[in-house]
Amino acid sequence: MAGSGFVSEVFVSIQGEGLYVGLLQLFVRLAGCSLRCGYCDTSESQEKTKKCVMIETGRLLDNPVDSRVLADTVEQIIGRTSTIHSISITGGEPLEQPDFLETFLKLTRRSGKPHYLETNGLHPEALERILYLVDIVSLDIKLPSLCGGGDFFSVYERTLSLLRGTELFCKVVIDNGFDPGEFEKAFKMLSDFNQDLTLVIQPATPRGDCEPIDGNTLVDLYVKASARLRNVRIIPQCHRILNVR
Repeated sequence: MAGSGFVSEVFVSIQGEGLYVGLLQLFVRLAGCSLRCGYCDTSESQEKTKKCVMIETGRLLDNPVDSRVLADTVEQIIGRTSTIHSISITGGEPLEQPDFLETFLKLTRRSGKPHYLETNGLHPEALERILYLVDIVSLDIKLPSLCGGGDFFSVYERTLSLLRGTELFCKVVIDNGFDPGEFEKAFKMLSDFNQDLTLVIQPATPRGDCEPIDGNTLVDLYVKASARLRNVRIIPQCHRILNVR
């Protein structure tokens, strides 16, 4: 049903990843993701939960949540916290609920805040459908060896073609089990698309079997990617350092 969808949580916090790190955002975390990345730090949002947690209001809503109820809550929060930079639509994977996402984005246009989409980009049909409602895209390029395998790169070529002209940056998360060949394939693909595109190399936050990446390895990855791309950054998950959500 287009008017309702599964949401994990809604909260206000500091953006801790990528180029917009340090800005205050209102996060709408949708529930459900078909990938199982070993470094995932929001595994509770991989499944479609029974409840949605509205952290700013202290409410628990039954899933699926009506899009108008969710949009009204977002507007109320923005009304109380005018310094919010943008609405971050994250997950889970938002593009796995395209009907609900499109309806919700249309409703929250009236808030006046930019829509910031965080996505793995592996659902180009859904992306094409909702892109006109999105202002900023954080595209998380998944390395197949870390996220269950699959022919991701052929999909990303289509996704990138849709994103040409969009305010876009890309991110690649690296943990101790990454495949250097896949990383090289990723930055070459991005440089073929646009050498001025910003790539954020994000070392995964250590947890469980996910161990920290050696600093020399990170420098080596930076040097290799910078040979093809003009804007490369190494940025960890800063919200973990700041001890915020």
